[in-house]
Amino acid sequence: GFSSTLNPLDALLGRGAIVTVPDVSGRPQPGAEADLRRSGLVPKVRTSYSLTGTRGTVISQTPPAGSRVREGAEVEVVVSRGLNRVEMPAAVGQTLDAARAPLDDAGIDVTVTREPSETVPKGVVISQEPGPGVVVTAEDEVRLVVSDGATPRAVPDVTGLALEGAAFRLGQAGFTVGAVSPVDDASAVLGSILRTDPAAGAIADRDTPIALAQAAGAPPVAVPDLNGRTADDASAALKALGLVPNAIRRSGVDAVTAQDPVPTTMARPGTVVTVQIGTVG
Repeated sequence: GFSSTLNPLDALLGRGAIVTVPDVSGRPQPGAEADLRRSGLVPKVRTSYSLTGTRGTVISQTPPAGSRVREGAEVEVVVSRGLNRVEMPAAVGQTLDAARAPLDDAGIDVTVTREPSETVPKGVVISQEPGPGVVVTAEDEVRLVVSDGATPRAVPDVTGLALEGAAFRLGQAGFTVGAVSPVDDASAVLGSILRTDPAAGAIADRDTPIALAQAAGAPPVAVPDLNGRTADDASAALKALGLVPNAIRRSGVDAVTAQDPVPTTMARPGTVVTVQIGTVG
C-alpha cells in the first residue's frame, strides 16, 4: 500500500490524492516500476552508464524519495547500463567529430588538444592514446591530438627576382603564385617582380595566392608619322623614343615612303620600326 491523503475539496475538483514518492534506488528496474505504480505514480525510465550501479538497477530518481506529489505524477528513474566499455576507434586521419562519436555514445570523456600541422588538414586527428582496438571505460584517460592547420607565416620578399625565382621562393614558404600583372616601369629590370599582394612581411595562411606585379619596361609610346622624312631624320626620331629603326633602301628619293608599324601605333621602347626609303622599281 501507500500513504495518501484526499481531502473533500480535492475529491470535488477531481484532483488526485497526495502520495509519498517511494525510494527505488538500487532496485531492479521491474521492481522499481512496480513500486511506483503501486504508489499511484507513473514511472518514466531512461538509461545511463554507471561506474557503480549494477546493470539494470536504478541509480537515481526524480523527484527524490520522500517527496510529496499528487497521485498520477511522473517519476523519472535512471537505470544503469553497466560500466561503459568501448573499443578505441582508429581515429588518426578522421575528423574530430567522426573520431569521438563512438566514445561520446559510450559516455567516455575525451581530452582534445590541438597542434599546428603542415601536413594534416585542420580538424583532423593527428594522434590518439590509447591506440585502436584498446577497450576503454570511463575510468580511462582518452586523448586525441587534432590538427589546427598550418601556422600562418610571413610573405617573403621577392622584389627584384625574375618570375621563376619568385615562384620558387613563394612555394618554399608555402604560398602559391596568384595573378601576375605587368606594370610599366622604365627603371626596373624587364620581367623582374616589383611588389606582391599581400606585401612582403604580411602574415597570411599557407597556400594563400600571392599576386605579383611584374616590370613590363618603359611605357608604350606612339610610333611617329615618318612619311616624307629623310632616312637620317626618321632614324633620329625613332631613337629618341627608344624605338629601333630598320631602314630598307629602295631607288629614288631619300625619303620615307612606308613604315611598319603605322603611325600612332602604341609600341614599347625596343620595338623595331621598319621604314622604306624611296620606291620600288
